[in-house]
Amino acid sequence: MRTVGALGAMAVWLALSAGAQEGAARAPVEWRAPVQDKNFYLLSAMKWTPELEREIRSEARLAGLAAAKRAALKHADEGCGKELACYTGGLEWKDGEISAAAGALRELYSRGGAVRKLVDGPLRRSGMFQRYHSKPGDELLAQAWEDAARGINNIIEVYGNGRNPRYPAIDSISYDVTSASYLLMIRTLVAVLDEDSAGMTLFFQPSLRFAMGLLDANHRDEAGRLEPLEAGENREAVRRIASMDWGRYPYSVIVVPGSGTDRVSFHLSAIGKLRLELAVRRYRQGRAPLILVSGGYVHPAQTPFAEAMEMKKSLMTEFGVPGDAILVEPHARHTTTNLRNAGRQMWRYGIPFDKPALITTDTEQSSAIESQAFSERCVRELGYVPVRLRGRVSRFDLEFVAVMDCLQADASDPLDP
Repeated sequence: MRTVGALGAMAVWLALSAGAQEGAARAPVEWRAPVQDKNFYLLSAMKWTPELEREIRSEARLAGLAAAKRAALKHADEGCGKELACYTGGLEWKDGEISAAAGALRELYSRGGAVRKLVDGPLRRSGMFQRYHSKPGDELLAQAWEDAARGINNIIEVYGNGRNPRYPAIDSISYDVTSASYLLMIRTLVAVLDEDSAGMTLFFQPSLRFAMGLLDANHRDEAGRLEPLEAGENREAVRRIASMDWGRYPYSVIVVPGSGTDRVSFHLSAIGKLRLELAVRRYRQGRAPLILVSGGYVHPAQTPFAEAMEMKKSLMTEFGVPGDAILVEPHARHTTTNLRNAGRQMWRYGIPFDKPALITTDTEQSSAIESQAFSERCVRELGYVPVRLRGRVSRFDLEFVAVMDCLQADASDPLDP
């Protein structure tokens, strides 16, 4: 966790306190390589110490998988020619391989040592596997690995083979997979990785590096943009939170979901600005000390503008809201994750988690959020509903509290896991 620099006091203030009881620290997770860490926190963590790497390398089944994946990389480099599926197929994880690795990791955990310390310490405290918190350590580790393997496969399928993602209009591959130029890019990526394969001694590295290379080639780094937020765009607000008198306000925060635009020249949609006007009224009425704006780089596809950042600019320049009263969440791509990611920030930044907050938005979105269909969509896409609604305050406002499951990383969405 962060313990140095400008965030030192905040780390001491947050510590583990109430978070330890819930299995997740009330402090921002440290992102060393944000896109990879958010998607594959377990795999990033496996390289944190020489002792940990040594334990994983020395396990016979994992060493065999590492050799097999390096061989698959070499075969792709030397023998695939013009067959796209040949390049991608060998680097995906088969069900039997996933199970074999899971069994080996369980065995390593049972031996104690660095692997157990990782699971029982940083992995649990991170909250990235919050929905597995009640599981024994070996099962948490196995489930986290399976999520990572499925996540790698999903990236290879969508950004390597061109399979449609859940939302094709905004999340699809950037290339024509039938073109000669695309095949050349894939062949070159594989060749570059193969040249460095001798250094890929951990079982997951060849496939992971291929998947991360595909994200990079598609300019899909949305998950890591502007991180670490608490040291940048949210720094002033996070510092203010540390000394906030929450008893002065009926609500902790006003959450404003972003609204996309289909016009390349429009930075902020008209509906988005009207939502801000509503939020500013409530802020000036003293309903809450903070406005949290949520929305990523979404509409139109691969736009250079994050909804949350454009909303923050408008709040400050057009409505006169001070920067230390604004939290930005610039990664959410859907209403489901607007609410999920708001809950994540509330927990990480020390905002009272049991104090009600407001969702302030237009009537259509507000009605949608309280519908049964929205709850079903959350369960279908996230596996849970990220907020517990406590009632309607006005036609524009819903009262809610977030739930701890919102901390769980979602390996199925590499652009906002």
